Amino acid sequence: MSNNKQIKIKLQGHEKFALREGWLNKGLVMVDKDPLVFQGKYGPDVFGIGSNMVKSLRYWLKAFGLISENVAKGAHLTELGKIILKYDPYFEDLYTIWLLHSNIAKNIEEATSWYMFFNRIEVEEYEKEQIFFLLNREIEKYTNGSSFSENSVKNDLDVLVNMYSKSKIISDPEDKNTSPFSQLNLIKCIDGKYKKIHPDKNIINEWIVLYELACMLENKDFISIEDAIYGEKGFAKIYQLNAVSANEMFDRLENLDLIRINRTAGLDVIYKTKDLVALDVIEEYYNREDKE
Repeated sequence: MSNNKQIKIKLQGHEKFALREGWLNKGLVMVDKDPLVFQGKYGPDVFGIGSNMVKSLRYWLKAFGLISENVAKGAHLTELGKIILKYDPYFEDLYTIWLLHSNIAKNIEEATSWYMFFNRIEVEEYEKEQIFFLLNREIEKYTNGSSFSENSVKNDLDVLVNMYSKSKIISDPEDKNTSPFSQLNLIKCIDGKYKKIHPDKNIINEWIVLYELACMLENKDFISIEDAIYGEKGFAKIYQLNAVSANEMFDRLENLDLIRINRTAGLDVIYKTKDLVALDVIEEYYNREDKE
């Protein structure tokens, strides 16, 4: 019984609202100004959206790791939240969207369905009902058969696929309901079937790969290429990169002397060349952008 109590999941924290353009900027700015912005009844007036949407915005900020909350002190920006507010407050850089995607896809406690979808489920042109079955099964396994709302899982899946996939219908570029995550092109919907796809090399760069390696190597000096690509929370899962693309990125980073790779004697290992700190990698990326 004690093991069951330790398992924490979160379903449908978004109140059925997919993330909308402009929400995260408002959230970061207002939390920075007033830690108690989500407490009390004035949230809808401050944000200019309905009360359920305010709950949704609060959820997204937490699920992406942009805020932490304390009952007594309210909400405050995490270090990541502070860095993004400083360097990319309007979330215009695709690098920022990749960071948020990485955070939510690895956040099993606050975004359980996202974690399961990206880490545990292979999607090869499945209809939504088939994906729901797989998603439901993985959450059931994770909770050791504890009860949870299947309807909430369905709602999570609806929001997730709408958030990441682009329909074939041409949408209005001024539509503020469009999710920024559709730019990542990780999910394609064709004739009612959904498929995970590899990201275009032009929209993912070696700095997001370095950030992820910094997370993986936080308390280690090395990691096998196999684990980095195919392990839980690996590049094949979170970023849907195949081995060829991932190794190309690793080689670029080695050429920049940011990592060292040993592919001799069947080792296939990535080593640090210096202390890699994930937040430092992010700041270094944004500072490089500022200089260009």
